[in-house]
Parts: sequence; C-alpha cells; structure tokens
Amino acid sequence: MDHHHRPTTRRQALGEINGNLRGGNNNKDAVKKGEVQQHGYIRTRSGRTPKAPIQSSSENNGPDVSMAKSSGGGNKSAHTRHNNNNTDPEVDGRENKLGGSSRLAKHDPLQTYSQNLTNKELREVRDIDALDKQNPLAVTEFVNDMFNYWFRVEPLTRVSCNYMRSQTDINHKMRAILVDWLVEVHLKFKLMPETLFLTHNLIDRFLEKKVVSRKNLQLVGVTAMLLASKYEEIWAPEVRDFVYISDKAYTREQIIEMEKDMLSELGFHLTVPTPFHFLSRFFKAAGADKQMQLLSNFLVECALVDYGALKFSNSMLAASCVYVAMRCLNKGRWDANMKIHTRYAESDILECADAVSRLQRAAPTANLSAVYKKYSNDKFMAVAKIAPADGLGDDMNS
Repeated sequence: MDHHHRPTTRRQALGEINGNLRGGNNNKDAVKKGEVQQHGYIRTRSGRTPKAPIQSSSENNGPDVSMAKSSGGGNKSAHTRHNNNNTDPEVDGRENKLGGSSRLAKHDPLQTYSQNLTNKELREVRDIDALDKQNPLAVTEFVNDMFNYWFRVEPLTRVSCNYMRSQTDINHKMRAILVDWLVEVHLKFKLMPETLFLTHNLIDRFLEKKVVSRKNLQLVGVTAMLLASKYEEIWAPEVRDFVYISDKAYTREQIIEMEKDMLSELGFHLTVPTPFHFLSRFFKAAGADKQMQLLSNFLVECALVDYGALKFSNSMLAASCVYVAMRCLNKGRWDANMKIHTRYAESDILECADAVSRLQRAAPTANLSAVYKKYSNDKFMAVAKIAPADGLGDDMNS
C-alpha cells in the first residue's frame, strides 16, 4: 500500500464519510451510484447518508436507548480474594487443568476461585489451552498470569461513569456521534480491532481529565485513533490521513499538539485492558465458533457507542456479550469453565447482559448506525440481523 500517494481531490480521499461530523455532503463531487474508488487508506462508495455534525448536535432526534436505563450497581465484581493459607507450594510450575504451568501458579486466583465450585462443576473444568501447547504465539505457560494481571489493573484504568458532568461544552450524545464516526473510520482504514478499543479507552480517559470544547472533540477522536494506531498497527495511518478524514477541520500541527497533550495527560499509559483483551480469553473458555465471536464483537461495539456502558467494567462487559451471544445462538452455557476464566457467575452478569440486549434490540432503528451497518455485511456473517434472545432486554419499551 503506497503511503505517499496523495488523492487528487479532498472529496476523493474522504468520500461520503466526511459528512458524518462536518456535514460535508457535496452532490457535485459524488461519484456515480455503485462506483467504488480507492485512494490510499480510503475506499469510498457513494450513497452514504451523513449524520448530524457534532459541532451542532446538542439534542438527539430519536429515543435515547441506553445502558443507563439499567439500575443498581453494574460494576459488582465476582473476583475472589487470594487466600494465602490455602496455597500449595507444589503447585508452583506444575501443569494443571486451568491452563498450563505458571511460575506464579501458587498465587493463581484461578486455583482459588475453583475452590468455590461444586464437585459436579469441578468435573466440567478442562484445560482450555490444551490444544495450543505447541503454539508459541499462545504463550500457554504465561497466559493465566497475563490475564490475572489484566484483572488486577482493570480498576485502575476505568473511567467514572459520570465524568461527562465535568464537561461544559459537550455531552454524552456528542460523544456517541464521535465514537460512531470513528467506527466507520476504523473500518475504512482497515485497522486492527485492538485499535478501535484502545481509541475508545483513550478518548474517555482524556475527557475525564480535561475539559474539551465542542469544536475540538473531533480533534480528540482522531488524535486518539492516531495514537492507538501507532501502538497497535504495523502500518499505521499517517497524520495527513487524519487531516483528510476530518475534512481538513484541523491542521497537522493541531493534531501533533493534541497528541502531545493527550500523552501528557494520560502519563503515556497506553497499555490497558480493553473488552477486546478479555473477549479473546472468554471465547476460548466458551469454545466459541466464528459466528459467536462476531456476534459478541457486534454487541460490544454497540456498547462502545453508549455512554451508559461505562458503569460496567470491561471484563464484565466482555463476559456479558459472550453470554448474550450464547443465548441468541443457543450455543454453549455458562459452565464452570466460564465461571473460572471470567471470574463471574451467571447471576453477576445478568444486569449487564440485559442492558446489552436492549442495545441489540435498538440497533436496527438507531440514529447512529455505523456498528449495525458494519455487522450487517456478509463479511461479518450479517450477525447484526440475528434475533435477540428471549428473556433479555424485553423491558426495552416498558
């Protein structure tokens, strides 16, 4: 892919995606219906309907279906505390049914959590890494230690579910428009899934720490995606690509200055657990096929757009999305393996699962439809069109 090829015109570079935040839908520059053009990172197709520009959006035109409808404490954790009195020195370095050997196994929370299972559940426990013992990329020797670390630091990287109260010129609806647009940009740039989730994390953490004006909210979004791309991608988009994708609303210098500001505010801390990290492990515990994985990804991306989802931790959100996907597809169940590796019992995730299901039910008619359109494509097995599970989110219209 040629990174140095400049599009002949700005509109050719942007296609119809520009209208999402800037309102730039110029008919005289539109290509013929069905015609496809490719310029560098951007692959555009005509016929897109631009959404309301973020600079003028203060009210939502449609009903606000949000996870915020859920009541009660959604961040209740089922993590089990380590009990120093129950450690066995001989467990250290020994292979076990919970997933390979570990130098830290004698302090492994998975071993402690398994003590709460019934005898019947213990018989269900299997080594989910058994088939990857010879795969060095699966790092089966250390994978449990890695996820123990993610669970441990997860509370340190969460943002307040009420942080928007400190903002004076933007609100949660503008944030939703921004994230929805970035989902579309992410798809156009053909970036890794990890990049989208890290972008989302950087935006919320930055907005929690610093008051941002309405005119600079999109600048925060493109800068966060630039940083996430540098962190996650092999071939990251360049600064000029983000200048073009934002319809030249910001200069190269502004993006670089915001990049420095964002890194400074976040203390250069970019290594954080996102829902995508937890999904990878939970899929393995669930024995998820491609359809279940795609449906779970669709559900969790719907939650990225929703400000109300911040009340739930990333691990709980990931676990709930896998649970809802199981229910929708009638595949698998919340057995001992899921309890051990997610650290949640089924009762712990029901509130979050109910909220996720409400978002799924609202997606086909939602004003912000980038995620739904993305997962309605056959490339993603059209999982967005799968019927919601009975008994979850049924109170949406009540």
